[in-house]
Amino acid sequence: MYSLAIKKAKRIITSHRTVSVAESCTGGQVAAWLTLLPGSSKVFDSGYVVYTVDAKKRMLGVDTNEPTSADTALSLARALPKKDIMVAVVGNLGPSSEAGSGRGIVTACFIADESKHTMRKSFRHGRLRNRTLSAYWVLDTISRSFL
Repeated sequence: MYSLAIKKAKRIITSHRTVSVAESCTGGQVAAWLTLLPGSSKVFDSGYVVYTVDAKKRMLGVDTNEPTSADTALSLARALPKKDIMVAVVGNLGPSSEAGSGRGIVTACFIADESKHTMRKSFRHGRLRNRTLSAYWVLDTISRSFL
């Protein structure tokens, strides 16, 4: 998975499109992969790890009672510094689930070229694998759909 993620990150970097991210359930993994390669500072602007409801409000001004909802993902993406591509990812990676948030359900909102796209994906593995797959899914979606 690591080498595939690096290939996606390289494609994003060579596109010269600027990116900012807000990550909750992926815990900064998207930003980590985007900043591993030389030249990443030309496209990667910022990454926010907003894991808790309090962090979402304090860092990006998003006040929510539904931290894993599509509305929250959209609000987080809109709150990011304006770049070519703004991405927010929220979800519940398991093993437990909370009210309004199914286990393994991840939602990402992509804002690019004046349009927004919200996508939801289900991952049915353990917590660590779900996190890795979720972060890869975000990179893959940027690479395939927004470059």
